[in-house]
Amino acid sequence: MQEKQVRDGWDEYANKGIYQAKGKIGLGRSLGFGVFSFFSISMQGLVGAWLLYFYTTFCGLSAGQGATIFLIGRIADGIASLVMGNISDNIYKYKLGRKFGRRHIFILAAAPSVLFAITMWIAGMSFWYYLVTYVITTVLMSVLQIPWETLPNEMTKDYNQRTTMSTARMVIAGLGNMLAQFVPAQLFNYFPKTSPTPYLIMQAGFSIVTFFLIFVTYKTTWEHFVTKAEAKRIEAEALRENNGQKPNLKSEIKNYFSTFKIKSFRIHMGIYLSSYFATILWSTAFVYFIVYVVGKTTSVSGFLQSLSIVSVPVTLAAGYIVTKISPRALYSIGYSLILISCLDWAFVALTKPAHVMVWLVIGTLFYEVGLYILYFVPWNVFPFIPDVDTLVTGKNRAGLFASVMVFINQISVGFASVVAGYLLDFAHFKQSTTGAVAQPESATHMITFIVSGGVGIMIALALFFALRFKLSKKTFGVLASELVRLQKGGSMNDVDPETKKVCEDLTGVDYDSITAWKKNDEK
Repeated sequence: MQEKQVRDGWDEYANKGIYQAKGKIGLGRSLGFGVFSFFSISMQGLVGAWLLYFYTTFCGLSAGQGATIFLIGRIADGIASLVMGNISDNIYKYKLGRKFGRRHIFILAAAPSVLFAITMWIAGMSFWYYLVTYVITTVLMSVLQIPWETLPNEMTKDYNQRTTMSTARMVIAGLGNMLAQFVPAQLFNYFPKTSPTPYLIMQAGFSIVTFFLIFVTYKTTWEHFVTKAEAKRIEAEALRENNGQKPNLKSEIKNYFSTFKIKSFRIHMGIYLSSYFATILWSTAFVYFIVYVVGKTTSVSGFLQSLSIVSVPVTLAAGYIVTKISPRALYSIGYSLILISCLDWAFVALTKPAHVMVWLVIGTLFYEVGLYILYFVPWNVFPFIPDVDTLVTGKNRAGLFASVMVFINQISVGFASVVAGYLLDFAHFKQSTTGAVAQPESATHMITFIVSGGVGIMIALALFFALRFKLSKKTFGVLASELVRLQKGGSMNDVDPETKKVCEDLTGVDYDSITAWKKNDEK
């Protein structure tokens, strides 16, 4: 007689659609995954280019006050992001998490959240109003995006399929960022420069479109289902690692710091922090550079930044090239182009050349091509790093790594905004409530330094880290094969010497000191 299945609210959810692979991961499936990137564009993409300018031009806030809002928001965001990774990784323990998915439940929650971003763009409010709306918006953006970041790791282990997903994601993000500049540039032509209305309209439009795109991602992606047996094994391992005690705050903090035990992740975060710091300096100060240093309008700034449309061919090319050359080489190309653009900004500011728009377009194109290489490579590389960690720990901690990465990003972005804002205040930048005002020479010199010298210094630091990064398609293939062998019960004593060396280069951990797979030899 067939044994009756026990319906205890656990394994019967394994057949839900969010846990079922929906076919080969090709372009269509990757686009379904990638359209969720409009969420971050709608919540924060407009912020980097326009919000500080909006604060200082229409809200009467100083650059320092605006930067303080960014810093507080990013700190709150970073803390929430660390907590979120743990919540997402462990919500399967509850019926709600098993029914709706430990990743997909938060993707679904993102749809109504994206509409809240509209509240940031109402002019004439107080400092505290802008602080509260920014903090809520930025926290919602990160905590709801973290579970989505883990999907490539759960949907496939294939390097090329993950690369296709990352490429699609970055192409869509590039289109979104281009629209985040192009749409405002067109709106500025229809409203007087003293009107804050176009900023509110652009946010409302992006939020409404993104609301519907989120459901596309929800329906076209899937995640790994944690069975009851797997959950018991994970819990037993957690107890063993914590000396028989249930995880507490101290053990969780230790868990977060343990991610930096992985060498590839340490270098990756050095690259990520330095390069993203540079991009925030640039995006924060560029509209000021165009308006106050070059003497053009916000519409010109929007037009120049809309040249990010080059992100589409650049990302497609990078998606192909990264399967042929190492991420390290691709980083070097992108960073070199950005350094050239930094020289261009300094040349324009110091010499005021004839045909200045030609020089601005050239500089912007160099910057945008380098920028989208910079954007593409870290997010293409990231899905493979949890597998490097799995070789050391025997566990899938993708959510934890995503949390730490987002936390570092938020601190970097917040600190970069503060640096830019307080440098402007130090240089006696003048705020307004009715539109742009004339700025002292000290302020224009500082703006030039930020977009040229500040960006150049941070990109040079990122290049320093990138030249020491060894994760590539070839080295990951070696590590992945070894991981599969160990997961199937292979002995650590049978490792090939060359494989052992590659694993140690990527993990930064002595192969023989790894304990996660000693059980294979004990059997």
